[in-house]
Amino acid sequence: MMADRSGKTPLQSRSFQHKVFYFVCIAALMIPMFWLSQPSTIGAGGAKGTPGGKLEQLRRDSKISEEDIGGVSLAGETIRLGTFGLDGVATLVLWQKADEYKKKKDWTNLSATLKQLILLVPHFETVWRFQGWNLAYNVSVECDNYKDRYSWVIEGIRYLERGVQFNPRSIRLTWDVGWTTAQKVSKSDEKVQFRQLFREDNDFNKDRPMEMRDSWLIGKEWYKRAENLHVKDGVDLQTISPTLFFSHAPNAQAYYSENLQTDGNFDQKALHAWETFSKEWLEYGNREHPSATGTMMRLEEEERLAELGEEIRAELESLQPGLYQHLVDVKRAKLTEEEITALDKKMEERTADEHNLASEAAEKVRVSNTEWATQLPTDLRTRGLELAKRLDETNLQEKLIHRYRMIVNYKFWRLRGQLERTPEILEARRLVYEADRAYANGDIVVAKNNYDQALHLWNQKIRTPQFEEIIDEEMLGSDLRELIDKYEIILAQRNETLPPDFPLKEVIARTTPTDPAILQDMRREKPSMPVIQ
Repeated sequence: MMADRSGKTPLQSRSFQHKVFYFVCIAALMIPMFWLSQPSTIGAGGAKGTPGGKLEQLRRDSKISEEDIGGVSLAGETIRLGTFGLDGVATLVLWQKADEYKKKKDWTNLSATLKQLILLVPHFETVWRFQGWNLAYNVSVECDNYKDRYSWVIEGIRYLERGVQFNPRSIRLTWDVGWTTAQKVSKSDEKVQFRQLFREDNDFNKDRPMEMRDSWLIGKEWYKRAENLHVKDGVDLQTISPTLFFSHAPNAQAYYSENLQTDGNFDQKALHAWETFSKEWLEYGNREHPSATGTMMRLEEEERLAELGEEIRAELESLQPGLYQHLVDVKRAKLTEEEITALDKKMEERTADEHNLASEAAEKVRVSNTEWATQLPTDLRTRGLELAKRLDETNLQEKLIHRYRMIVNYKFWRLRGQLERTPEILEARRLVYEADRAYANGDIVVAKNNYDQALHLWNQKIRTPQFEEIIDEEMLGSDLRELIDKYEIILAQRNETLPPDFPLKEVIARTTPTDPAILQDMRREKPSMPVIQ
């Protein structure tokens, strides 16, 4: 076959022409596809949105929702068809472009790119979760104005909500909406401004009553939706810890109750909010959860198991009184003088070497319940071994529950719910609120008097038998320490210091670090007193 001047045969030339023709056709088809499929964008952070392609405009003008067409996005399907099976590559490219636009602070193109990304992979949970968090936590902090930051937080929440629409059985996405709404609005550095903007946000809250416009309450609603997916619809929690998962809804109620008081509400509304929390926390404690070992447990049962363990132990001891102590004494007699000295010392008085020595000595004198039972007389041994087995099982379950309770600060929150409902603490909270306002208005005398009364009420209430255990809880210590620090600021304005007999001095001792560097940082970072806007 003869070649032409370019050295190609007629067959090769025709093949090349076909390729060029196909490429031109593809390029030509892309233009109407782009014109038809371009998604609309909603302006955020001051940016102006775009109306989208022809299909998107027709759908919007005709008031046709995606639910009306089976949850199918016309723009999304067109985009996927346009990738010719390369949607994975397209996803990667769009992800990279979104990151570039974020770095350039090109918010309009970022919004458009994210819209295209989710239309391309609407059921890829990771995209929704990552980008929703990215908008609310990363993009928002790039803005200088707190109102713009708030806009991007809401944009991130809306992004996650849209993800739930496409993935209604996603527990993680549903939970993320609750977490972002509750935590980012009400726990960020700008929480005072954010919470105010959130209450005034008629677009986001729509027909929601003003008294329900609290991010903690709305976050709680989403947590409950996530719970229902698991409890009612049977969606697997996978790697999510059930103990942590079910704690978030009642915790949101607790923070809502706390914020009511921060905002100056000390009436029946605040009391009812704390009562609701206590009820929900108790229900949570009585919920049966699987542990990491597969054992089912209820957090509320620790005290009952402790009492049961004492009863079983007392019955085992009654079989031959004094046997257990005799077995311990026999083993103790074999210890060295150094081991006995270390073991008998108080823990806080031991050196590092003595800690290790005492630990080894304690193990040497330990008598297991089975060992105890086997030393009983023959006629009592069978019953003793039964009791020893029950005691081991009871103690193991109690320890397991205790570890999980520590993870969620179960005991603290249970006591806190009871404490906050007492008239004394409600009054103490009101006095601190009034003291802060008085200080902001320059009335140091009233501020000090109110703080004196508030701290007296706190001290009086937590010394009662019902609440004496809460003194040892670290979270309460942090809260009280913040009050004491602000009180010291007021005293300093009067050239005064805390008196030697200050009733909450052990709180100061417990919450004051011994590291000089940390102490210096604390002095530089004293809490600021409120300023009335």
